[in-house]
Amino acid sequence: MSNYYENWLRYWDDELEEKSKARTYINEEDLQWTRTRQDWRTALLCARESGFITSGVATIAEIPPGWHTGKHSHGEEAIYIVQGQGFSLVDGLKYDWETGSCLFMPYGSSHQHFNSGPDTVKYFSTMALPLERFCGLARIMQYEDVGETAKSDLVGLSAAGSDIHPEHGRIHMKRLDALVVDSEQAGEFRSKLKDEFSITSPKETRIAGTPGHRSRVMWFMGPPQNGFKAREVEITGILCDKPGMHSGKHAHMEALLYVLQGEGYSVVDGERIPWKTGTLFQVQGPQTVHQHFNTGPIESQQLRIHFGTRSHFFQFIARGVFPTKYYEYSSYGL
Repeated sequence: MSNYYENWLRYWDDELEEKSKARTYINEEDLQWTRTRQDWRTALLCARESGFITSGVATIAEIPPGWHTGKHSHGEEAIYIVQGQGFSLVDGLKYDWETGSCLFMPYGSSHQHFNSGPDTVKYFSTMALPLERFCGLARIMQYEDVGETAKSDLVGLSAAGSDIHPEHGRIHMKRLDALVVDSEQAGEFRSKLKDEFSITSPKETRIAGTPGHRSRVMWFMGPPQNGFKAREVEITGILCDKPGMHSGKHAHMEALLYVLQGEGYSVVDGERIPWKTGTLFQVQGPQTVHQHFNTGPIESQQLRIHFGTRSHFFQFIARGVFPTKYYEYSSYGL
C-alpha cells in the first residue's frame, strides 16, 4: 500500500505539471460546434473536455431567428449577449435583453432563452460545473428541448417588472446601465469598496489618485452596488484598453478573458498569447503573472470571468500563501 502522505506531498508538483501541459487559449475558428438538447448550435470554449485546467466552463451558443433554447435548471450561470435581442424566462418571469446585456441565472432556477429579433443571437455562457461535480451537486434537469417558437409559446407570459428579483438580486443589466470607471477614477473607486474580495486585492489598485489597471472598465457583476448576488460564477465586467496601451502587470487566481473586440497579445506566466475578436484565454492562477497589450487600431474589449473559488472563497482565506500582486501600472507604448 502506498504512503498516502507522500502522495499528498506531491499534489502541488502534480498540479503544476498538469497545468503546464494544459491549453491556455482557443480561437473562434478552432471551435467544434454541435447541436444539443439545449442549444441549436453551441461550442465549448473553456472546459477540461477542451484541454483546459479550470474550475469552471465557458461556452458560446447561437439561437436562430424564431427559435428558443431548451428549458432547464442547474447551478449558477452567468450570460453575456454578444449579439442579438430577445428575452429569457427565469422561473416563469420574462426578462428582455439586447446586445451587451449581462444575465444571471440563480442556482436551481428554470430558464429558457428566446430570439425575438431578426438576426441570429450569439451568447456567451459560463458555469462552475467542475466545482459542483466535486461537491456532488452537478445536477442538470432538462424540461424542454430546443426548437422553433410557436405563437402559443408567447401567450400569457409575465413580465418581471424589474431587473432585480426580490430574493435572487439582479437578474439582468444592460451594457448601457453598467457602471463605467475610467483609469483616472479607478484608484478612488476601488478605495471605497469594502467587500472581502476588494480589500484583499493589491493595495496598489486601491489608492485614490493611482491609475486603473485598464483604460476603463464597464462593471457588471463585480461591484456589490450593482445588485448581483452570484456566488459560484461572475462576469465581472468588460476590461477596455485604448490602442497602444498595455495593462498593469499583476498576478492573481484564475480568470478567463473573452475578447469582444480588438487584437493584441498577453504575456501570461511568460507565455505570449495572441488574441483577437472571439479568442478566449485563461489566466490559470494562483499568482500567475500577466499583462495585456492592445496592438490594434481600436479599443480592445475583454469580458472577464472568474469563479467563486476565487472571488468568494480562496482569495481572502489563502492570501497569506497566495496573495494577489501588482508589479507595474498601465501605460502607453508597446
